[in-house]
Amino acid sequence: MSTIQYKYENQFIRHSAARYIFPPMVGMIFAQIAPLVDGVCVSNSMGEEALSAIGTAGPIGYVFNIIAALGGIGCGVLISRCSGSGEKAKAARIFTRTILMLVIASLLLSIAGIVFIDPLLKLLCATPENYPYAKTYIMVTLVGAVFLVLNFSGDYILANDNNQNLAMAGDITGAVVNILIDFVGVYVFHRGIEIVAFGTVFGSVCCVFVYLLHFRKTDRLCRFVPIKKIETDPSDLEIIKPGCAEAVMYLMFAIQLAIQNFALRESAGTIGISNSAVIENLQLVITIVIAGATDAIYPMAAAYDGEQNQSGMLMVKRMLTKFGFAMLFPIVAILCLFPQLMIIPYGIDDPVMLASLPIAIRIISVGSLITLITMLLIDYLSAIEEEGKATLALIIQSIVTIGFILLLNPFFGMDAPWYAAVIGSIAALIYLSFFCNNLTEGIYKFHQKNLLLLTGGRFDKTNADDWKQAAEGILTGQEIAMVEDKLFTPLMKSVPAGFFLQTSFTILERDDGLKAVILRYKSKKDYIGTNSDMPEQDEDDDDFAPNICIRSEFLGARRLMIILSGEEETDNS
Repeated sequence: MSTIQYKYENQFIRHSAARYIFPPMVGMIFAQIAPLVDGVCVSNSMGEEALSAIGTAGPIGYVFNIIAALGGIGCGVLISRCSGSGEKAKAARIFTRTILMLVIASLLLSIAGIVFIDPLLKLLCATPENYPYAKTYIMVTLVGAVFLVLNFSGDYILANDNNQNLAMAGDITGAVVNILIDFVGVYVFHRGIEIVAFGTVFGSVCCVFVYLLHFRKTDRLCRFVPIKKIETDPSDLEIIKPGCAEAVMYLMFAIQLAIQNFALRESAGTIGISNSAVIENLQLVITIVIAGATDAIYPMAAAYDGEQNQSGMLMVKRMLTKFGFAMLFPIVAILCLFPQLMIIPYGIDDPVMLASLPIAIRIISVGSLITLITMLLIDYLSAIEEEGKATLALIIQSIVTIGFILLLNPFFGMDAPWYAAVIGSIAALIYLSFFCNNLTEGIYKFHQKNLLLLTGGRFDKTNADDWKQAAEGILTGQEIAMVEDKLFTPLMKSVPAGFFLQTSFTILERDDGLKAVILRYKSKKDYIGTNSDMPEQDEDDDDFAPNICIRSEFLGARRLMIILSGEEETDNS
């Protein structure tokens, strides 16, 4: 029997990828339909000046996304690492501190925005025609910004705590409420742009209340506990650090969008900004697919990182790349062939917009394939504690994009921002491919890395005996006996006779030189419980001693893990 058989672990990764991609994607579809409906309602009932106001307000959303990304991604990545290492109490303390930070930061930023609303509008390049619309829209958004932040960050946190379905339910609830308020407010009560902004905010309020169904449970990693910090807990800066790359992305997007609006206003006036609003909604649609694959890498790669399974981390990268291209390519092909599908819902009749939008749609669609692989690699860096490189890649992308917007604007007019966006993504991909320590490793083929043994199959006595035989020469006789006693025997006794239980069996060498033995099985039923077989311990004590079996959930599967001490145990009986 070969000592390295990737297919069994790859099956678990494929199953986990589907769990982490498709429920969040459905939620994001509804979440992104809502702003699309906002634009359609505003364009058809109030005209292109009001539609351009939504484009003017775009950078405000990115600013609050910065806060949500810092807290949501940072907290989520750390929680996945805690899941990989078995530190449940630490995860709850990190979650509670993160929510407090998110609320305080969003409230302070909202108050500042309301106080300085007029200088803010000038900074956002509002035109005389859309100024009153933009002011109303932004003021309502600022009042409810704390719920927008909790909504967005909650998606990341729930995904990392293995409750993607509730995140999806929250997003669907929020989107449906938003859309209902838009249609009833605009077409029944004939209200203005303020009702559209209110629908966005109140939809997020409903979404947050759905999330609370998860966070109030005491058996979850993410649950509210008394606020305190012990010595081994990360600092506030360490909590937000994994989200820095994504936060920088939103910051640069906000700056880029403001400069883009300025260039479009100078070259085409309000029509140019309306053009931007349509393309921004197209980018939101494409983002659903890209984020479906790239956001899944946070919990999956971080969990394998916490387990110190280097090969597993690369297998995650490879699997999500395949999923991403399989989902995105058909959409790109359809939009390139039929760009009118993005134009018709807006009821646009301006000949300049009708002439320029198909070109812009095709450019953005083709460029999204480059954006997919770029963002996948950037998010992978953030998940494995390489936030500095991820942040630099995003800065390169944004600086190149902004530079080419200004450079190409005199020659390409309203199409300049879209060409510049593709060039920026290419620049970031070049940096990631050639200056980040072989970051593309694992995309094309499997790598053994620190694996000593990887196999699997149906869990039965025959296979268990084969795995023990394969472990000879890797583990000592006493360690093999310990694996049989603490992993194989308890599960063998619990699984019904004749029941097919898919498993993978791994032995790897950790960074500290110790060996970890991992038995993973795919089952909705937890056959032997998720508590460690350690003695009762203080809630604040997360350190698991060597030679103790850690039983926990892992990316939707069940995991039994022993970290071997490397020392022979003596019988003191």
